[in-house]
Amino acid sequence: MSIRFRKGQVAVVAMVLALGAAVFINWYYTSPGKAPSQESVTTTSAQAKQNLGDAQYVSASAQQEAVETFAQFSVERENAHAKAQESLEKVIKDSSSSEEAVKDASKSLEKLSESIKRENDLETLINAKIGGKCIVIISDNAIKVVTQPGTLTDTVTMQIKELILNQGGFSPENINIFEMKAA
Repeated sequence: MSIRFRKGQVAVVAMVLALGAAVFINWYYTSPGKAPSQESVTTTSAQAKQNLGDAQYVSASAQQEAVETFAQFSVERENAHAKAQESLEKVIKDSSSSEEAVKDASKSLEKLSESIKRENDLETLINAKIGGKCIVIISDNAIKVVTQPGTLTDTVTMQIKELILNQGGFSPENINIFEMKAA
């Protein structure tokens, strides 16, 4: 007796066998009660690259501390700005102040207002660019940028410098960028 197989029938049989093997292998490696072998626990770099977007556990206390520290920096900077503004306004409003002192205080107040605006503008731009928090402090012709832990890389540093240089008024040697230490 001769059995004749057509090409289509052979292909269907081969697919059914491959599907059966895949189901068996899946069952064997994922069956409950079986301790994972050392080989299945170890991840290769290819597997790690596949999971780059997966959520990871991050210490909530470290994140909370970073948020609180940035908030504290911001409040301290605002307080310093308010005190400076108050003392300059006091000189301007004081009737016993000389014209020269009033003129100097007015220029300083204008410079302070401009500095505050530039700090806020730069913080907004940098936060949007790096996707993290930062604090910008402008004093005289120098600028300091403090980023949250884990955000500063060579690329991010160059992006921040580019943003600052595009705003004008600062030379590259007067730009200081650093990352806040993690707790």
